[in-house]
Amino acid sequence: MSSDLQIGLSGILTAQRSMLVTSHNISNANTKGYTKQSSVLAARNPTITTAGTLGQGVELVKIIRHKDDYLNSRLRDISSSIGSASIKSQYLKELETVFNETSDSSLNNALSSFFKGINDLSQYPEDMSIRSTFLENANTLTDTFRRIVSELDQMKTFIKQSIENKLSDVNTITSNIANINKQIASLKTKGIESNDLLDKREALLHDLSKLTHITVNTQNNGMVDVMTPGGALVSGTNVKSLTFDIDTSGTLSITDSEKMSKFTFKTGEIKALQDFYNTTIANYDKKLDTLASGIIKDVNRIHGEGVGLSGGFTSIKSINSVSSATAALNTAGLTITPSTGDIYITVTNTSTGAVTKNKISVNVATNSLTDVKNAINGTVSGTAGNITASIADNKLQIGAATGYKFNFSYALDPNPGTLGTSTASVSGVYSGQSNDTYTFKALGSGTIGTTSGLQVEVKNSSGTVVATLDVGSTYTAGNTLNVANGVSLSLSSGSITTGDTLSLNVISDSDTTNLLAALGVNTFFSGTDASNIAVSTDVSNDVSLIAA
Repeated sequence: MSSDLQIGLSGILTAQRSMLVTSHNISNANTKGYTKQSSVLAARNPTITTAGTLGQGVELVKIIRHKDDYLNSRLRDISSSIGSASIKSQYLKELETVFNETSDSSLNNALSSFFKGINDLSQYPEDMSIRSTFLENANTLTDTFRRIVSELDQMKTFIKQSIENKLSDVNTITSNIANINKQIASLKTKGIESNDLLDKREALLHDLSKLTHITVNTQNNGMVDVMTPGGALVSGTNVKSLTFDIDTSGTLSITDSEKMSKFTFKTGEIKALQDFYNTTIANYDKKLDTLASGIIKDVNRIHGEGVGLSGGFTSIKSINSVSSATAALNTAGLTITPSTGDIYITVTNTSTGAVTKNKISVNVATNSLTDVKNAINGTVSGTAGNITASIADNKLQIGAATGYKFNFSYALDPNPGTLGTSTASVSGVYSGQSNDTYTFKALGSGTIGTTSGLQVEVKNSSGTVVATLDVGSTYTAGNTLNVANGVSLSLSSGSITTGDTLSLNVISDSDTTNLLAALGVNTFFSGTDASNIAVSTDVSNDVSLIAA
């Protein structure tokens, strides 16, 4: 073929091939990840003659991709951030639905109704309809706690499944990248451009970046290494498959398939899901448990020291058991750890109305539940108390003899004893901030209500005089005298001698140990946290047992 025809043919063929590149661009205009390609043309090698070089036309030298590695890297970073943000937005909306604070069934409304019920009950303790409403409000509160915990657990289940699915996507993508790496390297050794394969790989890298933040390093052979802060996902044709693991503390970690090493992700959908599982939901669980356990502890502590409409119990058994009846109470496995202090038990003779208040001192570092049982039996048994303590299934039981009942209230002892030959009677409600002992001491000798100037001095346990009572000629035996902090005293006819004393325990907290709440004695709530809080079975069955 003549040179002039060859030159013309080269132009036609080159133009045809360039048109194919253009057609390829047009047909892939909407193809995900496709990068525009261009033809690179160059003059063919000339023919050398004595007159000089003669041109031989044109040829297609190369087809290039219009790419920007920096821009692609930034797009991958942005994709990771958007992936994180979209997951956070999705699950924050779901959290809002779980707590549903704008509805009547919110936790806030349940708490408000519960505490309003306490206020109503304190004003009308004998109104059975108010008691029933209060019980209903309490059940609503406990149901709300448990519902929220259950829905948070469901969220964690969904998140765990989503992480599993997305890790499967990661493994599929990285495997495909490794396969493309192999093809690209093979073509490169032959000097062949692999534009479409490069586009496919870039699209896979973009998809992967949405799931987790990655760094891409290109090797001389055209392969790429895909890195995360936790290590390489792809290194040439080698792939690290990922899975997840949940440890005993409930923390979810991303690991390799052999679970030999953990992967820490910076951003991306998987990182957002992992943070929501490990941190966000865990924090809400913790806050709910703190709130619920605080309500359980405080309400039970107050309720345990209160009395229902019957005024006491003929028998009672703790809800919670100790790990061992002989173990020290602070190591006996109780959810609420008790403290060293005193418990006051009031025993009432239902026939005569006579009341006896007894103090049980407890050292939680040395005393066991068996010691408490023995102390109750030794302190308040027999004619003075007529109650008996026992242990069954590592739970404390207390029973009263026929004709007696008991409670753990902080009510004053109405019959503390005698001062000289005069019988003392106490009334009122102690309003002091801490438990104390008032000691009444005769400052002179004489007859109550007769001897002029006869006085009784009252000191607290620190030796401070809180009152000086005139019980001489200006006093009428049996009349009430105001002492201090809501406590009143009356003395019957009789005589006193200088130095005669009478002690009275004034109580603001009848269980400074919190042992009653820890054991679940006369408690309003059962359970330990937001997942199992409930109104106790006894109270649910009989609203008259609500202490108010």
